[in-house]
Amino acid sequence: MAGRITLASLATAAKLNRIWVKKATDLGLISPASLDGEDVIVVQVLAVVDQLVWPGNKRSRSQSRTLEVGLPLVVNTARDSITDIRTTRDTVLWVVQDEVPKVTNTLGERAQYVIDVLGRRCAYSIPLGEWIATLPKGYEVPATHRLARQGAIAPEPTDTATDNPVSDQSAAA
Repeated sequence: MAGRITLASLATAAKLNRIWVKKATDLGLISPASLDGEDVIVVQVLAVVDQLVWPGNKRSRSQSRTLEVGLPLVVNTARDSITDIRTTRDTVLWVVQDEVPKVTNTLGERAQYVIDVLGRRCAYSIPLGEWIATLPKGYEVPATHRLARQGAIAPEPTDTATDNPVSDQSAAA
């Protein structure tokens, strides 16, 4: 990684206000002494989960919030997924009220989880695989390049004689 990562640059990489980085630091979820790409994901997950208000619960936006009981579990599950070799670009972290967070790594697992477990209950899905794959340069984690290739669009074939893309129109002519 080129250069030192600062709290401000981490906020920029996470596309969030610096307040979220400060909150993650204050809660002990990240350490300013050793910031890396993993912390970008942690701050993004914190920003999502901290703002969730489940059906039947009331919470004023201006009300000061303390650390929710399940938040460290959600963040640590996200951290585990960052280094898990089973993580794919389709990996999703599921946050369900009063339940342990669940990770699905494929579209099939995701569908099965929704049908067999969630049913009609409310849940929030966090696209961890996509977030990992699109970490900005300098914040990559080992899985970033592998996951980025999973979503890469194959280049269009070219005609080596003319260096022009082959199209159906030229074949019809």
